[in-house]
Amino acid sequence: MQGQSDPSISAELRQVADGCAYKVRSYSCYDVNGYRFRTKSHEEKMPNRRTTNSGVCTPGLDGLEYYGIIEEIYELNFGGCKPLNPVIFKCHWFDPNVVRRTPSVGLVEIHQASVYSGDDVYIVAQQGTQVYYLPYPCTTDERLDGWEVVYKVSPHGKLPVPNNEDYNFDTNTYDGEFFQEDGLEGSFEIDLTEVDEMEVEQINEDGELVRNLKDLDLLEKVRQGNYQDDVIPPVENGCEGVEMRDSDDEADINNPDHDDYF
Repeated sequence: MQGQSDPSISAELRQVADGCAYKVRSYSCYDVNGYRFRTKSHEEKMPNRRTTNSGVCTPGLDGLEYYGIIEEIYELNFGGCKPLNPVIFKCHWFDPNVVRRTPSVGLVEIHQASVYSGDDVYIVAQQGTQVYYLPYPCTTDERLDGWEVVYKVSPHGKLPVPNNEDYNFDTNTYDGEFFQEDGLEGSFEIDLTEVDEMEVEQINEDGELVRNLKDLDLLEKVRQGNYQDDVIPPVENGCEGVEMRDSDDEADINNPDHDDYF
């Protein structure tokens, strides 16, 4: 009936259908989904920046992943009974059909000269995940010229969630490659007949490391039961019967006139 609203249309959809305000708020950076996104123009004005946050990725309805660079960040304002202020990214998108993928190693490469031919260059901020692009250091190989590797960034404070495909696979049907799958070819032997004196070491009963060959020989005799204590020779210079003590004896440590302080 004329003059009555369709009850199947929600209030939010009707609010969006009325259109947004002509004036929008612009941002140079925006935090969402655990990422901090920045526009490309803002990053170019940062002379000493150590990170890049303008790369973005979003899944398409056609089953492809779209990779791009954020050019502008806008906050729209839809008038109505409830505040509705979605944030959107205007992006430069690379051609999703000009992408090289190597699924066996998880490698994705985009070509910086490719351009998405469609007109839909906007996404809602919540639809984006962060990526960055790393060019190859080799500039003479034509196969790598213009291609950059895509690296997906984990959200702040979160690690990628492992899945069963990372650990459970059939080695008989797996078409990828394993690092040193068959081991190293050949063999080698270690000659232990010649050992450097400094490499010979043992641990005595007090837990100290012993490297001196004479001390090692003495320890071996004690262990075999062939060692007998010799008589301690008399003290020279007429000092027999005088108590000898180390410099770090408890009495010396407690003596304020002692020269060694710890």
